[in-house]
Amino acid sequence: MPAVKLLLIGLSRFARRRVLPAAVALDGIETVDVASAHGGGSVVDELSKPGRRYTDWRAALDGTEPALVYVSTVNSTHAEVVRHALRRGHHVVVDKPAFLTLDTAEELVALARSQGRVLAEATNYAFHPVFSPDLTKGITKAVAVFTPPVPPEDFRHDRSSGGGAFLDTGPYFASLGRVLWDVEPDDVHVIVGDRTPDGLELAYSVLAGYPGGRTIVGQFGFTTHYRNALQLLGPGVAIDVPRPFSAPPDLTVDLHLEVDGRHQTRSVLPADSMELFLAAVLDAVHEGTREFDSPLLSDARTRARVVQSAKR
Repeated sequence: MPAVKLLLIGLSRFARRRVLPAAVALDGIETVDVASAHGGGSVVDELSKPGRRYTDWRAALDGTEPALVYVSTVNSTHAEVVRHALRRGHHVVVDKPAFLTLDTAEELVALARSQGRVLAEATNYAFHPVFSPDLTKGITKAVAVFTPPVPPEDFRHDRSSGGGAFLDTGPYFASLGRVLWDVEPDDVHVIVGDRTPDGLELAYSVLAGYPGGRTIVGQFGFTTHYRNALQLLGPGVAIDVPRPFSAPPDLTVDLHLEVDGRHQTRSVLPADSMELFLAAVLDAVHEGTREFDSPLLSDARTRARVVQSAKR
């Protein structure tokens, strides 16, 4: 398959730490252009596949032949950038949360379909081999905790920037039932814990029911000590999954299992979930498939249910 150019719009910490290393490691990506208000500086100079630098994302999109675009900007700007990119004929990957509302997600997936372009939300943790199909055999319950602290000056504490725990950590909860069992919840109950003075949620607890008697209990947010853990339970089986939502590329993930009273450890070799995710996106680009539409819309529907439950 021919290699494609990648245009990275925004140089977030996540983009520097995970997207750029994965992109330069893939044979399917030829060069990496960067559009950032600060021009990219030494970050671009040090890339092994350096491309052009832009200070204006519109100029970058308008001046680039149709390629693959990765959007890693403030949440509130995702829709504007993605809309412009799709209309210019680009395939697009966007950081989670892809969009602030279900209506916007539906609009832009429809636009991507009409343009014959891939639109994917970067829920890359799901591509780690720890989430192989045999992980959930006999599993009917999950307990998830994801509480990465976020300093008060970060945009995630700002409503106008698309902040809040429902958008920041919501994609992890929203996708978990889909990743484990390929289902959406049919019942969601949410209790909001901490809020900003203007009422923006910073932490929440959730209980969700899924078809077949499955349930997920979760604690998400960014006002407590860091925890990143997943417990999977079923009749006679329990599995502890460390670092499920952000396993580093060099981490051997040791699953701790108890099956019918017997303890064992199963090791999953290191893997870069972002690299695996981007490789799947490139396959979809070359083959013209649409497997990323359904996950994006499913997770947007579930996040919308979380918001509605909290209002009740």
